[in-house]
Amino acid sequence: MQHFGERLKAARKIKGWSLQELVSKTSHTVSKQALSKYEAGVMMPSRKILLLLSGALGVKPTYFESQPVFNLPEFEIPRKGDLSAKQSESIKEKVKDLLEHYLQAEALLNIRSKFTNPIKPFPVPDEQAAADVAAKLLSKWGLGNGALHNVTEMLEEKGVRVIQVSSPDYFEGLSTYVGKVPVIVLHKDRPTAIKRFAAMYELGQLLLKITTDTDKRKIPVDTDRHKICEIFAAAMLLPGNALETLLGSKRMAIAPGELICIKEQYGLPLRAIMQQAVFKGIIDRKNANAFFKLLVDNADETDLGNYIGEEKAQRFDRMVYRLVAEGIIDIEKAADLARIPVEELQQKVQVFDTVVQD
Repeated sequence: MQHFGERLKAARKIKGWSLQELVSKTSHTVSKQALSKYEAGVMMPSRKILLLLSGALGVKPTYFESQPVFNLPEFEIPRKGDLSAKQSESIKEKVKDLLEHYLQAEALLNIRSKFTNPIKPFPVPDEQAAADVAAKLLSKWGLGNGALHNVTEMLEEKGVRVIQVSSPDYFEGLSTYVGKVPVIVLHKDRPTAIKRFAAMYELGQLLLKITTDTDKRKIPVDTDRHKICEIFAAAMLLPGNALETLLGSKRMAIAPGELICIKEQYGLPLRAIMQQAVFKGIIDRKNANAFFKLLVDNADETDLGNYIGEEKAQRFDRMVYRLVAEGIIDIEKAADLARIPVEELQQKVQVFDTVVQD
C-alpha cells in the first residue's frame, strides 16, 4: 500500500489528533514510534493493527489503500481568529479530501467547471468601492436586485467550490485557492443566515485581492480589509437600494422586529443589516451601538429570526446520483465517493426501468 502513510496522516489530521492522541484512541495498543514509522512509509502495520486504526479514525480499511485521484497543488489554510495550528491543519485535510472527491465526480462526468473572475480590473480602495464591486458583480452574473436564493449553489454553478466542515463554534468561514480553483470553506452547523453572509464575505476575500498584469492595484495596507469584505457581503445580499426601501432614508431608531423581517427575507445576520444601515447613513453609529451590544453574547442570534428560504449546495449530490443512474460507477463506489452508507444512497438513486426502443 504505497500511499498508506499519507492516508494515515491525513485521517489523523482530519480528526485534529496528535500522534499521542491516536495512541490513546487505540488504547495504547499502537505505540507513538510505530505510528510515526507508518506515516513515514518505513513500516506497514499488520492486518489486525490496520483494522484497529481504521476503527479509531472512522474510515474503511480500503481508505488506506486508495491512491489519490488528483495530486492537488499545495495550498495554505489561513489562520483565523482563535483557530489553532492543529485546527487549521484539520480543516485543510478535510478540504483536500472533499475537494478531491468533488473533482473526481466532475472528471468522471467529463464536466469542466472553470472559474472566471468578472471584476478583475475594478479597484477597491474603500468600503464604497466594495459596494460598487458588489453591484457590478450582481449585474455581470445576472443575479438581479432581489433577494439571492441558495447562494452556495449559485457559487458552485459559477465555479467556486463550497466546502462545509465541522469546526470550532467560533469559526465562520475562510477561503483559499487550490491551484486555480477558488474554495470557500464554511462551518456546516452555523445558522443559515450566518453561513450565507460568511460565503459572500469569503467571496470578497477571493475576488477583491485579485490583480492582473495591467492592474496592480490592491486594497491599501492601511485599509480595514475586514470591513471592506463585510460591506461587499451585505451589498451582495441586500442589493441596490433595498435597505432604504425597507427602512427609509433616515432613522433615529430601528426596531429589532424590522431587522428580523429583513433577515428572514434576505438571509443575512441582524448585525450585518444594522452595519449596512450605518454605512448607508440610514442611522448613525451612536444610535446603532445599543443594538450591537444586545448581540455581544448572542453571536448565533438565537431566537432572533431565521432565514426562511432554502440554502443547500446540491451540485455534488446531483453528480453522484447521475454517476449511478448512467452506470458510470456502481453504487458501492458512489457511496464511497459521497462518504455515505450504501443503503442511504440506494434510496436516492433508484431509477425507473429504461426501455430500449428499436
